[in-house]
Amino acid sequence: MTPTHVPPARKESGRLRMVGAIRLSRHTDATTSPEVQAEFITQAGQRVGGEFVGWARDLDVSALKTTPWEREELSHWLERPDEWDVMIWQRMDRAVRSMADMADLGRYAKQHGKRLIFASGPGGDRLELDFSSPMSELIMLILAFAAQLEGQTIMERNQGAAAHLQSLGRWPGGVVPYGYKPGRRVFSDGNEGWWLFAHEDEEPTRSTADIRRRMAALAIAGRSYSEILRWLEEMGAITPKNHRALLANPPRALDPESTWQLTVVRDMLLSPTMRGHLVKKDGTVVRTADGSPVLQGEPLIDDNSWHALQEALKVLATGNKGPRRKDAHPLLGVLECGICERNLYINWYMERVGRGAEGRKTGTKKEVFRCNGKHHTDGVPAVSIGAKPVLDFVEEQFLAHMGPFRRTQIIRRPAVDHSGEIADLQADIEELSRRLASLRGAAADAVMSQLQARSDRMAELEAVPVQPAREEVVELDTTWADDWHATGGWGPARRQMLLSVGMRVRVWPPERWRPPAEERCTVEFGTHVDPKEDEMEDILYQESL
Repeated sequence: MTPTHVPPARKESGRLRMVGAIRLSRHTDATTSPEVQAEFITQAGQRVGGEFVGWARDLDVSALKTTPWEREELSHWLERPDEWDVMIWQRMDRAVRSMADMADLGRYAKQHGKRLIFASGPGGDRLELDFSSPMSELIMLILAFAAQLEGQTIMERNQGAAAHLQSLGRWPGGVVPYGYKPGRRVFSDGNEGWWLFAHEDEEPTRSTADIRRRMAALAIAGRSYSEILRWLEEMGAITPKNHRALLANPPRALDPESTWQLTVVRDMLLSPTMRGHLVKKDGTVVRTADGSPVLQGEPLIDDNSWHALQEALKVLATGNKGPRRKDAHPLLGVLECGICERNLYINWYMERVGRGAEGRKTGTKKEVFRCNGKHHTDGVPAVSIGAKPVLDFVEEQFLAHMGPFRRTQIIRRPAVDHSGEIADLQADIEELSRRLASLRGAAADAVMSQLQARSDRMAELEAVPVQPAREEVVELDTTWADDWHATGGWGPARRQMLLSVGMRVRVWPPERWRPPAEERCTVEFGTHVDPKEDEMEDILYQESL
């Protein structure tokens, strides 16, 4: 973001050139606001008697985690000392929360002859640091130490509060994940707390929950990170930064220069946050003592969609570079024998056309699809057909039947029904209650603890209303033909497209000498492949080789 800037006043005019500096840790910070800070700074500037030549507004920036030179707008002015004379903050903690940072800022001001003013100093009066006196430098460091100590105390208090909220299954606060909005709800213990709800809006470009689900659907359909990024840009989807700005209280102005980044797209698709899980900064899920994930909001997609998404991202990351089976081919699971209804596999043969100078037979090595014929009866030979004509035929049929239609992807919203777990907990409670009656001492205490934990869990589940599972059919922005041609050739991507529409191609024995592929092949759509049955068939075939 370009800092607010007007041409600097001429030094010869005699008026001081002032810069107002505003900093806010995050939008949930209730101690002050940009407007209040600006009002204090303006009043202090009027007392100084200068004119403002610009402002440095750094929002969502922590003074504990960044130096003044690491803040985008403040560093803009610090790197241009010839354009201003005085810099004003509301308080010292708006400038620094570190003795080291204050010392660096003091050296900078002393070197360049700048005045640093804080509208609210000790006792509430204006504080101006005069770096011509060693005593002023000592006072500066003492005040900076107090700001640092206060910042450390605040951070520890926030961390303790967040840990307590995590243990209760609440949203602990912080940056709002994309796709969510914070809200209050009553939990099973009867207390009210913060929770993350799916953020849906009538304006499609601002309905972040739907946007994030659509991103998942695109990835499951085989789109790359770059393609998803391009889709976000073309539809004008609100960026994560502007999403947080809208949720601020009061809402902040949107940054027109905020853009989507490829790393952001990748991290959002990989993050378990969309399952409602609380996630650490390193990407790991926060878990309870029994290993279950800590929830901070409702899931945007169900477990099946999440696992399908992660599998798609693994293929995207590795380029499907795993070991290739010797019999694998682009139509595996699609092409089958019309006689035994088993998969056809790849084979090679030498088409002999003559003899070389040494008398050896020469020819062209050609690829064919064939079955082994072991399951044929009445002496029917194994079915074999040239690979290239079949590939051309399958491509023609697929594009003719599916090409004009837009692709769709089903995203399932999970059902909420804990009746099975509640029944298990009831059985556990009954068993523990019987055991407790015959125990004493430490053993009774241990069982009592387990009994209480299961009772609390059952009470929590019983308070959750039952909701049926829902399926959302997301229509993608391209047709099957678009994505088919975008693959660039035969490979796993095309095979997955054929399987996803349930395309099956049966090859029959020829009725005459070398008939074309279209006379030997029949096509069906919508007959879905049973993965387990297909896997077992592959294993049996390998054992028969």
